[in-house]
Amino acid sequence: MEQLADMIDTASTNNFYRSEIIRNWINNELLYQEAVKKGILQDEKFKKLINKSTKELAASLLLQKYYQDAKVSYEPKDVEDYYNQNKEEFIRFYDSYFVNIISFNNEDKAIQFRSTVLESDWERALNIFKDDSSLVYEKTKVLLYAFEIHPIALERIVTSLNPGEVSIVIKDEPGRFTVVNEIQKYNKGTTPPFEVIKTLVEGRFVEFKKENLIQSYIKDLYSNNDIEVRN
Repeated sequence: MEQLADMIDTASTNNFYRSEIIRNWINNELLYQEAVKKGILQDEKFKKLINKSTKELAASLLLQKYYQDAKVSYEPKDVEDYYNQNKEEFIRFYDSYFVNIISFNNEDKAIQFRSTVLESDWERALNIFKDDSSLVYEKTKVLLYAFEIHPIALERIVTSLNPGEVSIVIKDEPGRFTVVNEIQKYNKGTTPPFEVIKTLVEGRFVEFKKENLIQSYIKDLYSNNDIEVRN
């Protein structure tokens, strides 16, 4: 029952899903108890399947731990070189918007922020308002597909802006007032400049290097261990 309680706690509070979890748990428990009565756990086929699953799970967890613990050393130029050599990996599948977004719970503060941006620039305005208690959300120089922009009212505004344009103050949610600055738009099929997607490229580069480390690790295991094949 403790396992069931944990499953329910981590699941959606939606009553339908809770009922489904409970029903599936009961079904599994009933079938397991019947399998025990029928001697399935002593069946040789069952034991072979358990042994195979144990090996696969242990191997998977070993590689997962190795991947998490692996340290990758590199220079900033290595990341940029990876980008230049693999630009096709970073082609945008849909139109994308490189934007600044900020939201306040006070309309007057949002209006003041927008005015400050128009009088100077986004970075200076942000420095002035960054500690303001009415600021509730802020993202600077973020690249987003249209479907990643929420709510829909905000998406419509962003997709209608021109590069460099600052939006009017948008009441995109009750008690939330947002200002958006579209820095640049990148059309479907294009690859943004390195500086725009530097964080994404770095993440892919680290994954690539770690995969290479895993392959080297497995090769070392081949060299240092004898595998006895049994029927």
